[in-house]
Formats: sequence, structure tokens, C-alpha cells
Amino acid sequence: MKRKWMTMMMAWILVLGMITFQNSAQAKEVIDKTLSDSITNMVDEKLAGAEVSITIRDGFSGEILYDYNALTAVKPASNMKLLTTAAALDVLGKDYRFTTSLYTSGKISNGVLKGNLYLKGEGDPTLSIEDLQRFAKELKAKGIHKVDGRIVGDDKWFDNDLLTPGIWVGDESYYYAAPISALTTSPNTDYDTGTIIVEAIGTAVGDLPSIKVTPHIGDLQIVNEAGTVEAGKPNTVTIERLYETNKIVVSGNLPIDKTKREWVTVKHPTTHTLSMFQEVLAEAGIEYSKDKVFQAATPKSAQLVAKKQSMTLEELLIPYMKLSNNGIADILVKTMGKVKNHHGSTEAGLQVLREYGNSINLNMADWQFEDGSGMSHENRVSSLTMSELLFKVQGEDWFTTYFNSLPIAANTDRMVGGTLRNRLKDPLTAGKVYAKTGSLTGVSTLSGYLEASSGQSYIFSVLVQNKSGASTAIDEIVKEIAKEL
Repeated sequence: MKRKWMTMMMAWILVLGMITFQNSAQAKEVIDKTLSDSITNMVDEKLAGAEVSITIRDGFSGEILYDYNALTAVKPASNMKLLTTAAALDVLGKDYRFTTSLYTSGKISNGVLKGNLYLKGEGDPTLSIEDLQRFAKELKAKGIHKVDGRIVGDDKWFDNDLLTPGIWVGDESYYYAAPISALTTSPNTDYDTGTIIVEAIGTAVGDLPSIKVTPHIGDLQIVNEAGTVEAGKPNTVTIERLYETNKIVVSGNLPIDKTKREWVTVKHPTTHTLSMFQEVLAEAGIEYSKDKVFQAATPKSAQLVAKKQSMTLEELLIPYMKLSNNGIADILVKTMGKVKNHHGSTEAGLQVLREYGNSINLNMADWQFEDGSGMSHENRVSSLTMSELLFKVQGEDWFTTYFNSLPIAANTDRMVGGTLRNRLKDPLTAGKVYAKTGSLTGVSTLSGYLEASSGQSYIFSVLVQNKSGASTAIDEIVKEIAKEL
């Protein structure tokens, strides 16, 4: 009976293999006849002068069905997150949670803490002002109404390098280039860590606009140099933090019927978080005797008061990958470095990415990178290598989590469609492309999985640099793949 069952199984496997081979052969034939010419013509007409690398693979076998300059190394932009996320799921696990803890030192006497408060961070990108308020309530519950000591931030989980290599000076004010420390906060559930939201609102013509800050100004300063003008006039307001300062300057003209909102980076996430915590304590009725905040390690003798754990990594991947959150990518890199190599630095974390790539037999010599988010213009990878990663991760036990984190074409739900919610709306591609976008100055990339009109699944990677506005041409290429296959 066992021999008969084995014979039947071998026959079925052979049939499946023949079907797969036949489908692959048919796809190859279609590509040879039509798709190859179509894509080549599109590249020549719409991406003239650009550096382009394209690879299409069979989703089941990994066979290369089409390539155009497949070995050409191109800036991946946020396609870099495809490797970072794979490594994070492998090293940290989908159930990993970030922790932030509140400690006290010294003794409590008559409601006075004769010692310090320690806020210890381990890189949680979801820490919010509401969490700090809960910490204040925990202190009140212990009967503490005054701190006769310092408010100390312990951010030693990571190193002191706040910015990854390759961040341009002109980008430092903006959320996509936020500084990273182990003790940081986010203004909302997009988790743009290390930022605040500044909104200018038109008031009376001739007056300064009113300014709203979410969640808290902390140690930053607003310099309002803007003016409110009549409705219908151009909105020229800019909101920027001056380089290497705590000053945010609001300038330009704001029509009375308009608003201007900007996510602005803080200068130092740790000191900003501590300044916010000071205000939270004051609002809770807890006095403190020393205004100046400090950064230091939590002593081993300190007493734990409260702890906050983030959502799981699996849950965090949704806002991170759908919205292409650079800050979370940078935090994941440093966290991997800390967990695996005992050093919370970008360099240590990038070594973990290389180790993961080697573990699945990627040729890591084909990857050049100096961050995990894709912000650096020094990063390079080819479409051949990127598509190889996408093929090999399909065998990982966490692949479903990885796949579900990818933006889905034309799905208008922000946390489903993400950065593809307004792209690839044609019936051939809507809801059938699961892919990671990438964008830098002169760079557009898209890599992922698609279900073609035949029902077969394919892996694709289209990387373009030295061309502005290339995303439209990329979408047309992907649509052509879906149609012809």
C-alpha cells in the first residue's frame, strides 16, 4: 500500500512539473514574441537617457523570463526596504516588540522621590505622548508628587549617530530624513518617529497665521514670520527647521481659507522626548526640582515603575511598508545590530543584512548599501539581484507576513494600498500587483509580485535612475507584463 501511494505521489509530482514546465515554456514563448519588443520600445521611447534595469521571473520556478540590463546596478531607493524587512523578520521574528521602561532611583518620602527618574528607550517607534501620560499616572499611583532629582533619558540601546550616511543637508528638516535615537516619539499612528506635526492656519488678513503643534513643541521653538493674505492668492508658506538648530521657521503667505501642514524633524529625539515628559509631569501635578534634562544609563539598582511594549513587528510592518517609513527602517537596522551583534549601530545592523543575504545564498557582493531605508544615493543593486531576493524569500516561514506588508495596486485604503493606492488602476493590474515602490531625486523603482491575465504569478523588478517622473512609464511596463503573460 505504501509503495502504491508513493508511486501515485511521484506521478502527481511529475504531472505538476510538466504543467509548470509547459506554462513556463509558454510564457517564455510569449515574451520572445511580443513582450520583449513591447518593453524595449517603451524603454526607448519613454525612458530615453535613463539607466534602466528590468527582470521578470516565473514566480514558481524563479526562471528568468525577460531581462533588460539585468546586471546594471541602480539606486534602489525604498526598494532597499525589501531586504531590510526580510532580515528583520528572520532575525527579530514577527512577534518582536519594542520596550520603553520608566525607573526610579532613591527613596520616596512623604510623596517626594529623593532620586532620579529614568526613561529607558529601546528604539520603540510607536512611543507616544499618551504613553508618557500613562507613565505619569503610574508615578502618581505610587504617591509621587515631586521629583527631587533629575529626569534622565537612557538611550544607550543605540549609538549616538542620529543620521544614517548619505542624508542630504536639505532633507534634514523633513520626516523622511528624521534622526534616530533609542528614545524617540511619534506624533500619530503613521509612526513618523522623531517628528512633530506643525500646522499653519489662516486667521485675519494681515495677521500672523495661528500655529498648531502635534503632539507637543518640546524643546523646539517656533519662529512665525508668515502672513495671512486674501483667499485666492498663492499659498507660499514653508515650514522648516533650521539646520542643526531647534528653531522651526514658518514663512511665506497663507491665504485665509487655507492651511499648511508639515511633518518636521526634531533636532535630537531623546532631548525632545524628555522635554515632552517634563511637561506631561507638570500637567499631571508632579513637580521636579531640576529643569535640565540629562542622558545617562539606568543604574542596575533602579526600580521599575512602568513598562510599555509596542505592537508586534508583524503589525508594525503595515504602516512601515505600506507607507514606506524610513525612520522605522533605520530603527530596525540598529535593532538588528543590537540584538544580533550587541551594538546598536547602522554599521552593525547592515552587517546583519549581509549575513541574512548570505544565509539564503544571495551574492551579497552584488549589493552596495549604506542604510536600510534606501535614502542614500550610494546604494546600488540590479533588478536581477532584487528579483532573486523576492524569489528566495517565498520559501521562508514568515513569507505571508512579508507579502501582506506590500502595497497593493489601486486599493484606496491607505493601510492596504499604501504607496500604490493611486497607481496601476487598470483592471489588468488593480488588486493584482503587490510591490514596493521607491523614489529619490531622479530615481523611480518598483519590485514585487503580480498575477497576470493568465492567472500565473510572476516576480518583477523595474529600477530606473537619472530620469524624473519615471513612475508612469514603470506602471505601463508592469501593465504590459500583466497583459501579455
